[in-house]
Amino acid sequence: MVSRQLWLGLVVTILLQTYSTSTQAFLWFTVPDKNHALISLGPDIDQNVALDPNEIDLLVWNTYKAKNPSWSADFAFLSLDKEVVILQEAFLSDTMKAAFENQDTFHYKMATSFIYKKNNTPTGTATGSTVYPVKYYYKKTRDVELIGLTPKALMFTEYALQGRGDTLLVINIHALNSVPSFVLKRHLEDGAVEIAKHHGPVVFAGDFNTWSKLKIKTMRDVMKTVGMTEVQFANGNERMHVKVTKNIIDYIFVRGVEASDGWVWSNLQGADHKAMTVRLKVK
Repeated sequence: MVSRQLWLGLVVTILLQTYSTSTQAFLWFTVPDKNHALISLGPDIDQNVALDPNEIDLLVWNTYKAKNPSWSADFAFLSLDKEVVILQEAFLSDTMKAAFENQDTFHYKMATSFIYKKNNTPTGTATGSTVYPVKYYYKKTRDVELIGLTPKALMFTEYALQGRGDTLLVINIHALNSVPSFVLKRHLEDGAVEIAKHHGPVVFAGDFNTWSKLKIKTMRDVMKTVGMTEVQFANGNERMHVKVTKNIIDYIFVRGVEASDGWVWSNLQGADHKAMTVRLKVK
């Protein structure tokens, strides 16, 4: 006899994978095709500059679509001395576009998850750096949220490193939320397959939406298979967590680098999530 859990899994899989762009006419959002999902933001900085492998300061933050009044000021402060900025819920409102335009040192690549029909505003994952990526691409999730039917997009960027032949691969995730753990696993594996192919240091960071113990275990198991290590924070319990279960949902995983000075900026109120910063040194 087929177990109830297996039946549920089969039903969820069918629901998620029968979603198609033809249904978008009835929804409150649109999903851009592959030719329009990637957006470039900020100045066209020198493409011949590389990151210093001895010191790469990183910011990771779910921005809450820049809805909080202090977001712009907090973002300007947090990104001031960083080389790489990894943002979830990037939302190209006037507020966020102005914040990007006011920075003359960062170039951003954004993967659009979907576009709000009401105001024609894209949202997704955006990764910025003081150096131009040597390679960038995205992957749209094979599944969609059970609540809302929206997909998510992984953003991949690679950066040259001074005096080295390899590159730093940065993966930016805002994980599917209203889905069971086996669907989260598929989302994570879309990143893991790229990590397995990459011969160099890696950062995989963002909002993993690990609101259950099973999802946390799933995340850590997938990360372990590709040699990723979880970054520790002196005040890690101050990261965003689910109110009911107290499970943390924001993480940074690395491979081939030493991580130090991990900190959670719990005193800043620019978003519902708390920004995370860390300093990396390539091994």
